[in-house]
Amino acid sequence: MPLTANQIITQACQNANVPGFTGQAQNLLNMILAELAQDYDFVVAMGTFRFNLPTNQIQYGGGTVSSTTFPADYLRAKKNECLYFISGVPYTLIPVDLDEFDRLVATPGLQNFPTVFATDMSQVPPVAYFWMPPSGSFAALLRYQRAMPDMADFTQVPWFPQQNYLLTRLTGELCKITDDERHTALLSYDEDGAPGGAGSVLRRFLRMKEDEENRTKTVQLDRRRFGTAFDRLRNTKQIGW
Repeated sequence: MPLTANQIITQACQNANVPGFTGQAQNLLNMILAELAQDYDFVVAMGTFRFNLPTNQIQYGGGTVSSTTFPADYLRAKKNECLYFISGVPYTLIPVDLDEFDRLVATPGLQNFPTVFATDMSQVPPVAYFWMPPSGSFAALLRYQRAMPDMADFTQVPWFPQQNYLLTRLTGELCKITDDERHTALLSYDEDGAPGGAGSVLRRFLRMKEDEENRTKTVQLDRRRFGTAFDRLRNTKQIGW
């Protein structure tokens, strides 16, 4: 039976000999869970967003692109999991950095089937830009890693499934507050010196996370330069220079 957040907090406070540190432990537990969502990709922290490709034209650099807002809890897209559909046929969008997106040709009136997108994470909610601007409002699907909300009801079970890690990590963080020297071993990533440390527990968990031994691995080339992406033609072929 999974432990609730309150049970993890109570046990961690007892382990660290700080029974009155409930408030600090609640804050630390939320910090640990937020860090896990930020640093790692877990299926339990995945979100799905269905939308239509935007046909609006906004000024971007020296030309125009189309844009839409992504969910406020968006962190990053899952690999090959942003796609749109035309008559039931899926077309996968390639994520690129903003600095690469800035160098794409975006002359006014340019429209086609989009091939790439970039996300501006400095805006709230994040804004996604698409190139080339879509020639139609096609149905689209995005699977993404979410910034998980802080726990407010600690009678619930935390979303992260490896509870031994949560308990050990929280105990170690509480020990740091009180200068308890045990925190070094409790937070250690050294599997030989401290196999029970939180870092060692997490490392073992990550090795088996979403175990794919029953599926073959496929080597993939960069789809921006290999394959059937629509933007492989030179600019002279696209805009008539």
